[in-house]
Amino acid sequence: MFSLENQLRKIVNLLPWVRSPIMLMRKVWRNRSYLGQIWRDLRDTRQATRFLREDSAAEKGATFNLYPLDDESIYSLKQMGFVAQALRLRGWKVQVLFRNRSMILGRLYFKAFGIKRFVYLDDYPLSRKEKIYCRKKVEEFLAMPLSLQNVKSWSFENCWIGPQIVATLSRIRFEGTIDFQRPEVRRELSRMLGPILEHVLQAIKCLSYNRADLALTIEANYAQFGPLVDAAIAQGISVIQMIQPWKDDALTFRRMTSASRREHPSSVSQETLTALMKRPWTDREEQALNKIFQDRYNGRWFLQNRNQSSTRPYSRDELIRRFTLNPAKPIAVVFSQVLWDANLFYGKDLFEDAGEWFLETVKAACRNSELNWLIKLHPANVWKRNYEDVTNDYAELVMVREEIGELPSHVKIIPADDDISTHSLFETIDYGVTVRGTAGLELVCFGKNCVTAGTGRYSNLGFTLDSEDREEYLSRLAKLHNESKMSDDQILRAKWHAYAAFVLRTWPMISAQAEFRYLERGRAPLDHNLKLTVTSLAEMDQNGDLRDWGDWAESGTVDYLRRDLAGQYT
Repeated sequence: MFSLENQLRKIVNLLPWVRSPIMLMRKVWRNRSYLGQIWRDLRDTRQATRFLREDSAAEKGATFNLYPLDDESIYSLKQMGFVAQALRLRGWKVQVLFRNRSMILGRLYFKAFGIKRFVYLDDYPLSRKEKIYCRKKVEEFLAMPLSLQNVKSWSFENCWIGPQIVATLSRIRFEGTIDFQRPEVRRELSRMLGPILEHVLQAIKCLSYNRADLALTIEANYAQFGPLVDAAIAQGISVIQMIQPWKDDALTFRRMTSASRREHPSSVSQETLTALMKRPWTDREEQALNKIFQDRYNGRWFLQNRNQSSTRPYSRDELIRRFTLNPAKPIAVVFSQVLWDANLFYGKDLFEDAGEWFLETVKAACRNSELNWLIKLHPANVWKRNYEDVTNDYAELVMVREEIGELPSHVKIIPADDDISTHSLFETIDYGVTVRGTAGLELVCFGKNCVTAGTGRYSNLGFTLDSEDREEYLSRLAKLHNESKMSDDQILRAKWHAYAAFVLRTWPMISAQAEFRYLERGRAPLDHNLKLTVTSLAEMDQNGDLRDWGDWAESGTVDYLRRDLAGQYT
């Protein structure tokens, strides 16, 4: 089967004109059970967006590129089409970049939003000389020592392809650590490397013929999107990344430039935090932040509730009894991440990948018996595994079993589907450990020290325990029980940072509403959806959400921040 699949890929690569019809047939077959639902949704969308098609401003010359690449996610298509109205209605020329012409559904949805310009990567084929160049570079890369560190360092035509390759391999193999000494991994690397290099050159060529002043993407990394974004930034195009945060009715935006490319999209700049620290922290901000923590863990929002379904608060005594901890010792929690879905794209990682970080951190916990250690598997493992239809054992448990064996009595694992509320852990534990996870920026608001193992999000802002290298990090874990408590100033900085991240950095989506439908396993084309809440441009203008976003997009600033810096959480 693997050989047949490879042969089909070779045929498609030799005859690129067959790619579009083959992809179209595959999509139709895969979604055959949902074609009726998709058609009705498209019909309803066209009806709801008629007023957008009937009224558009005269184009003023500036170009706004959208990078969906494919049309697998109807929700993403609608998000982009909706947000793009902020600039389209100001006269910007909006054009959509797709992988090839099989994206018929994508074109139909964007046309519903009045967007009619489409560009296709496959319309910019490589010359024979360019293909030979890519094959030569493949041979050069594969001739190098294939260690994880070496592969991560790979760069090609101003595109940092190494982390994109490693992360893509990790995701498709559902493994936290990629071992390039394994024959099957080398085969997969050899298979994917050529198309990635060709994709880089194709992206450069396509963007050079379709210049833009600004671009928008949802995904900015992995093998398909990473090279495209890097190529755009190398050509001087700022790319805005749009992500869906924990709130169903909000989005988060950050502008990627050559300076900010490797920073997390939900991070808060040092400049923003410094400005906020000059303001008084009042009961208004305190109450808003407390309400945020409650809502994030009490089931108010679907997106966050996926991570915290069927949980309840645990007191410190309950934790001690449940895990037979020593009541005389402090409690430290390692907040793990979904290892195969982890990123390698932001800042500097102290370890080669998420798997190595997890394994070395658990080993360090085993060596420090002065603390009770709880290793918390990320609860998103549950819904992400169901969504991707993953049935094999957890990568974290496999690592512990194969590399460590039985854990000592002072180290316990909290399963991903456990009923312990993360919010109650913030209140009851003493220390936290993470790479750059959201739990870290929350925990410090409760006055609890947090050790980080990676930059690029909230490290080095004055309220976390950061390290220059893995040796310093492991040394911190060995002496964590001796760390002094956080100062009042550190806690205040942490609170302002969380307030900025959770309130000021989130864009309130008023003129459209997201809808979510939970599936026990797998995915469906409309399990996420977006519907307009307005029927006219006047209503949209009165809401002000798109006007506010358009002002920010044209401003050139990196962080999207709500206009009212005092903020108000709702």
